[in-house]
Amino acid sequence: MNVLVLGVGAVGTAICGDLVKSSAISEVVCADININRAKQLTEKLKSDKATPKKVDASNFDELMKAFKDVDIVVNVALPKFNLKVMEASLKNGAHYIDNAVENWVDDELAFDNAFKDAGLTGLLNLGEDPGLANIFARYAADRMDRVDEIRIRDGETCESKDYKFMATFSPHVFLGGEIFFGPLIFENGEFKTLPPFAGEEVYNFPEPVGPLHVYGTAHEEVETLPKFIKKGVQYTDFKLAFSPETVELLKTLNDLGMMGKKPINVKGVKVAPLDVFISLIPTPSELHGKVEGYACILADVRGEKGAEKIHCMVYTFMSHSEAYKRLGVTATAYLTGMPAAVGAEMLADGGIKKRGVYPPEVLDSELFLARIRKRGIPIYEKVTVEKRLT
Repeated sequence: MNVLVLGVGAVGTAICGDLVKSSAISEVVCADININRAKQLTEKLKSDKATPKKVDASNFDELMKAFKDVDIVVNVALPKFNLKVMEASLKNGAHYIDNAVENWVDDELAFDNAFKDAGLTGLLNLGEDPGLANIFARYAADRMDRVDEIRIRDGETCESKDYKFMATFSPHVFLGGEIFFGPLIFENGEFKTLPPFAGEEVYNFPEPVGPLHVYGTAHEEVETLPKFIKKGVQYTDFKLAFSPETVELLKTLNDLGMMGKKPINVKGVKVAPLDVFISLIPTPSELHGKVEGYACILADVRGEKGAEKIHCMVYTFMSHSEAYKRLGVTATAYLTGMPAAVGAEMLADGGIKKRGVYPPEVLDSELFLARIRKRGIPIYEKVTVEKRLT
């Protein structure tokens, strides 16, 4: 099968770099609105399977033309284009994969029947978090009779001599919605939205990451895990690591209006303040080889099995320097790209047969994680068991 990867920034680079090595994939189309970036990537890959293509994700007619005769579309463009890309994939008879959604997952799940009728699969939120985080949660849940709580923790650490402020994944997603949208939690059968950065705590990540300040952040896992892990889940949240100094900086910038998406008049020029700020910080691709630290993703799941209370933590971590050695990217891009690459490979070789549209926690976690391990991503499990009081 052939695959079109839409968006060849940091994550797209990792996906393309992996898929050209897969025997199940005959061609990898590296598609981007910036044709020079697509050409540079194909030259870097040095593979006869890789071809560049200019595609504007905002142009539906262009998407329809680009997806003709494509078997699988891996969409790592900005999430605001997802619905348009999904529709073009469906109309062209192509399976679909993305890393994240813009607003609510239900908007994309609404394609479920149409994809089933067409004999196609749409895999949503298949990145690091969401993505690996969901599969870790499923793996832990499968070892329990009842699941009470699911907590997802992202322990990203990143330092650079070259840059004072960094976003290791799309700054448009990170700054333009995720951190100021307000974290969603699921509690006692209800979804609740909290103020930005709510629920600060120090979470003890496994070494070598260690304890970090984490804060509630809007994330897709919270919306899907209680719906698709049907074992009585009563609580779900997601928290991301920030330094307290970074949180104060971001709050100040937001108070000043620098996170605004609405264009304002500056000396006769209409410009969105957020676009100005993003233009002043490095792109995720510019961080390759210039950062130290780790990306760590962890699912902290509590429940019961028989007469025992179970606390299961499933996690992985990778250093940015190791990811750079492997595919010339950061650990964040590597851990985000590999699940999408595995999903594409499994669709190509029949490892995934279920049709319709669904999130990662619906997949067979053991089969999926076996392929993740082959990408040099170790999976760790820590289980604590105690007798339940009766």
